[in-house]
Amino acid sequence: MTLNASLAIAHKAIKHWDCIVGSPVFVMQRENTVFKIETKFGFAALRIHRQGYHSLTEIESELQWMAHLVQAGLKVPKPFHTRHGTIVAEIKDDHQQAYIVDLLSWLGGEPLGKSKIPLAHSKENLIAIFFELGCSLAHMHNASDQWSLPNGFQRHALNKEGLIGETAAWGRFWDASCLSLEEKFLMSKARSLAVVKIDALTEAGADYGLIHADLVRENILIFNGQTRFIDFDDAGFGFRIFDLATALVKNRDEPHYEAMKSRLFEGYKSVRSLSSLDENSLDLFLSLRDFAYLGWADARREEPTIAPRFMQIKRETLFAAKAFLDRS
Repeated sequence: MTLNASLAIAHKAIKHWDCIVGSPVFVMQRENTVFKIETKFGFAALRIHRQGYHSLTEIESELQWMAHLVQAGLKVPKPFHTRHGTIVAEIKDDHQQAYIVDLLSWLGGEPLGKSKIPLAHSKENLIAIFFELGCSLAHMHNASDQWSLPNGFQRHALNKEGLIGETAAWGRFWDASCLSLEEKFLMSKARSLAVVKIDALTEAGADYGLIHADLVRENILIFNGQTRFIDFDDAGFGFRIFDLATALVKNRDEPHYEAMKSRLFEGYKSVRSLSSLDENSLDLFLSLRDFAYLGWADARREEPTIAPRFMQIKRETLFAAKAFLDRS
């Protein structure tokens, strides 16, 4: 969808929220197209959802969970209801294509960092941030376990099927179109090993429930030493350790990584119990996150934001698969 087309949808959408008093300003286009807009209550994010990624029910469920987390004291975006009392609006473009749009409170703060750029924080700040991050993650998991899901609640499952099954949520990384036969054999071996490990974890009762699933640097905001979470688009049911793995996966080359990892786990365990079973499975979920990037990118390899770095993603995934097999 072009920027002009997105802007036209945004202008149609703002009529559905009485609180909006400004005009949409483009922020970014990734899975969703996001505009910043002024409301009577401060700035907000107007999201136009990517077609075909999530159903209406799944998006409504995402927003219901976020609203619960706000009530539980978590610093996450708060959904605004439309003038009709709905949590989303459905907007048609000039070609009668329907788009789902929502409005979320704008959280202040700076992203932890950007992908591929070394973190600018000192070691002291990083270990404080990652301790706080662990605490916030644990609070989110606790609040989710204490919530009675609304009738009809629906989000995807990042279980064995969702991560490495035939209909994996982020694509069949072992069968990506960019892979040679030899590379597909390597990725299939890594997938088979992961199947065994996930089966064992599931049988042993690994912690499982609602997770954010995409706490990369850009989705962790730092505000006065406090961590805030944004972009719940990939949220669903999954292994809780996956959230910790995702917070770490792109930081493994940082010089203070071991201290960051240690403090993340310390913060988490200061709020919520973490079994040795879950903690010892970190390597598996770091690897699964590595693998997922290839499946996700392969389906979007022609998009302007993916194409320039696609071959690098492929190389990194193959390297991760070899390392995973070697360690096991």
